[in-house]
Amino acid sequence: MSRYSLMVLLLLSQLAIAQTPPFVKFNDRDSEYLRRIHRPDRAPLKSDKVSPGRWTRWQRQARSKLEELLGLAQIAEDCRGHQVTVGMSVAKKENGFTRQLHVIETEPGIQIPFWVLKPDDYQVSPRPLAICAQGHGGNSWNNYAGIFHSEDEKEKADARKATPGLEAVKRGYVTIVPAVRGLATVASIADPKGRHGDQPCRAQLVHCLLAGRTAIGERVWDCQRILDWAFATLENIDRRRILFTGNSGGGVLTVYMAALDRRITVAAPSCSFTSYTSSTGFVFHCDCCLIPRVQSELGDLSDIGALIAPRYLIAVHGKQDSLHHLPDVENAMQRVQKVYQKTGVAGHFSYRWGDAGHKFYPELMWPWIERSFEEIQK
Repeated sequence: MSRYSLMVLLLLSQLAIAQTPPFVKFNDRDSEYLRRIHRPDRAPLKSDKVSPGRWTRWQRQARSKLEELLGLAQIAEDCRGHQVTVGMSVAKKENGFTRQLHVIETEPGIQIPFWVLKPDDYQVSPRPLAICAQGHGGNSWNNYAGIFHSEDEKEKADARKATPGLEAVKRGYVTIVPAVRGLATVASIADPKGRHGDQPCRAQLVHCLLAGRTAIGERVWDCQRILDWAFATLENIDRRRILFTGNSGGGVLTVYMAALDRRITVAAPSCSFTSYTSSTGFVFHCDCCLIPRVQSELGDLSDIGALIAPRYLIAVHGKQDSLHHLPDVENAMQRVQKVYQKTGVAGHFSYRWGDAGHKFYPELMWPWIERSFEEIQK
């Protein structure tokens, strides 16, 4: 294909995106209001305008602001003096790997269970570590690790390719699958009288907001404590090859974890990484994934993603995912792509489209992840 033909195709694809109808339409009053309060120009820490020479300083400032907005300092204060403890059950032998349940007390009285899956021959050579975080779905953390309560549950998980922990250990990774606070039934707070709509994640969010925390901040806190334990305890882990991945709410957690924790070298959010709002002001993410004041004091979710550079990042979405909008995802991903180009590591970022809906796309995700790890090992 000639260079001219390629430019024409690119232009046509951009026009097609621009001409796609908006995700939702609001009436004139609401539209005016939403345009006014969701103005992207007032975001003080947008990554677009940062020059290469100021990149390190920008990341330091933006990361510090993100930690503040997530309420991590408040969580740390609430946990002052707490000694993190981890208990474990007996490991169970499976076909080619072992599966063992652990429970970590990340703050006083809060116990988060997580599975550790190890390939049978993991001690032969240093192995990559994969952390696979669930989205909404009370038992999906078990599904991720290959555990199902019924045949029907297994069929549904298989249809959504929602077994990334099982896939990771079969690829030779030591794998951790945590129950995510507010998303897993076993790690959720009660909602008496259904005051918060019988939504565990929303009940978590409301309590957090009153206490100077955020729901996504608590999830980051839990996963960082699990990662601390893994680095201190697990044998034969290659610390250069640390993957964090998840779908939906787990994908949002992936973006925040990788933005803040530089121990993660490859991040793979699925069906989750888009702007906070559409071009018309529609909010894409669940309440529990949002952060107060983030648009007015930091920027968009794409700016959070920019904190992952120069480490490796692949974002995967489904073309038929009714929770997101292709043009808005494209716009957010192009912003992240420009950041990676600006910082001289364009090949460390990719975004791919699956043909179906809100699910994992292992055929798009895993080859890119493994190529990235190969580059890291060189």
